[in-house]
Amino acid sequence: MAPYPELSKIAKEVLKELEIDARVVVGDLDKGVMAAKRLIEEGVEIIISRGGTATAIAQKLDEPVVEIIVSPYDIIRALTEAKKYGDYIGVVGFQNVIYGSKGLEELLKVKIDELEIKAETDVGKVIKKAKEDDVQVIVGDAVSVRYSKNLGLHSVLVASGKESISMALREAQELLVVRRREKAKAEQFKAILDFTYEGIIATDAEGKVSLVNPAAEKILGKSKTIISNQPATNVLPALALKRVQEQGKPLLGELHRIGNTVIVQNLVPVIINNEITGTVITFQDATHLQDVESKVRKELYLKGHVARYTFEDIITRSSAMKKIIDEAKQFAQTDAAIIVTGETGSGKEMLVQSIHNASQRKDGPFVAVNCAAVPENLLESELFGYEEGAFTGARRGGKMGLFELAHNGTIFLDEIGELPLKLQSRLLRILQEKAIIRVGGDRVIPINVRIIAATHRDLEEEVAKGNFRQDLYYRLNVLRLSLPPLRERKEDIPLLIDYLLKKICKKANRGLPIITDEALKILCSYNWPGNVRELENVLERLSVLKEDLHVYPEDIDEIKKKVADNVNNIENRQKSCEASIKLSGNMEDMEKEIICTTLQLVKYDKEEACKKLGISKTTLWRKLKKWNIS
Repeated sequence: MAPYPELSKIAKEVLKELEIDARVVVGDLDKGVMAAKRLIEEGVEIIISRGGTATAIAQKLDEPVVEIIVSPYDIIRALTEAKKYGDYIGVVGFQNVIYGSKGLEELLKVKIDELEIKAETDVGKVIKKAKEDDVQVIVGDAVSVRYSKNLGLHSVLVASGKESISMALREAQELLVVRRREKAKAEQFKAILDFTYEGIIATDAEGKVSLVNPAAEKILGKSKTIISNQPATNVLPALALKRVQEQGKPLLGELHRIGNTVIVQNLVPVIINNEITGTVITFQDATHLQDVESKVRKELYLKGHVARYTFEDIITRSSAMKKIIDEAKQFAQTDAAIIVTGETGSGKEMLVQSIHNASQRKDGPFVAVNCAAVPENLLESELFGYEEGAFTGARRGGKMGLFELAHNGTIFLDEIGELPLKLQSRLLRILQEKAIIRVGGDRVIPINVRIIAATHRDLEEEVAKGNFRQDLYYRLNVLRLSLPPLRERKEDIPLLIDYLLKKICKKANRGLPIITDEALKILCSYNWPGNVRELENVLERLSVLKEDLHVYPEDIDEIKKKVADNVNNIENRQKSCEASIKLSGNMEDMEKEIICTTLQLVKYDKEEACKKLGISKTTLWRKLKKWNIS
């Protein structure tokens, strides 16, 4: 906005030289304000002007104004020109233009009056007074020059040079970038406020509502016009807001009732220079939160992608079991593959879930699959997924496999010993390449998954038989945990009975059976081939049949009979072995003699030897390894 035509001409030259696109319009003071207003309506974002015109536009319009600064050099140049017409000079203009002019008197050997104007209407009166005071030459802007000529006074225009204009243009460009960035942020902020499901209310330092979003209007059932500028305590519980204002600390997860609606609200103070200048309150309908949480939990649990157990859930006083838990906690801190061995029902999955929940992957998915439970023809597509059209009946768009679903988490391959040889090859490749290819696809999909496998089989024996790949076994067997069967940690049986009975009865809302000492002795004597799972089944039956009643030995006849049979079998085995077993040396020597002789008697059938000796296959494997017997 050039107050005079000469400035317009110079501005156009500068714009051309700098290759900047800008409108150039001539307009002084009020005319300049009117022209600037029209330009802003057309979409102009920043106005550049100088002197009184810049001040007038800034006072009357909201858009930013960049002023072309009148430099001391511009004033000196104009005063030097004015000196030709007289040595008593009046410098006319707004204070920001003329300030400091009088300090040039001694340098230029002239007398200078600073003639300040505060509005365009002052110009004529100020110049007329200057003439009466014998001022010979007027130096000023375009309006001042015009009035001076009308009064017959010499006048010189304070012109702006190219440098001042280019500086103003650069400042305007920088301001435009910042302004657009702030405008984008403001639009983002507005979109967040308008479309978030949370109600948001902001207050000023006095506790009056300064901002309300649509969600808040909906939850509270009141419009913005009614809530704005009202004390926030009129629409929200006063107690919590007062505590935040007094203490200056956030309050999170506060539950309050407003009419028939229960809301969960967070109150956060806005603190500037250690002073509370307002509060931001966010809140949601508690029912909505409950629905969302329920939906998420249901979906995750139905898919089995959540590990529920932790090490604290494992009930034991067995030193062997405690040692395994300590090792498992250490294993949890690594990403190496783990094999968990143990008989059916001994708690392998509980241990694996605990490892996941103690690891750095605890926030990722936990995907469990029983390799023995899925038909062989479906197992490949379940594990690795498939592409559209991979086979008849394939879902449109294909399907993610369990390995993809376990990305950034843990996949638990239960009963790994049942995995077909064909899939063992693919699993080995996944362990090596950290990537999968879907059935019917050719795209390599990188995955970040920790593999934990479990089995009740002797995998070394399966490798020897050719049923399990040796290279896969070594890849999986980086870390190993062998869970002892329940019969090898009988000190845990009373603990487990107490814990499981309480859990079963609480879930079924039944009274607690009372286990007598005689019945407990029988339960502790039993070998529990089904381990904890079998124990839980027996206790569930007792919770139905003996609710709030004492449990005697006759109530567990089936267990009692098995215990008696087991005692007889042990006695018979001892008698049959007495003739062939030579017992001498220390306890370990005698144990080794008994086990080796038994293996000879059963022709090295390890499964049969375990039955005769009354020990688990894991225990036998461990002892033979210790003695270097294959």
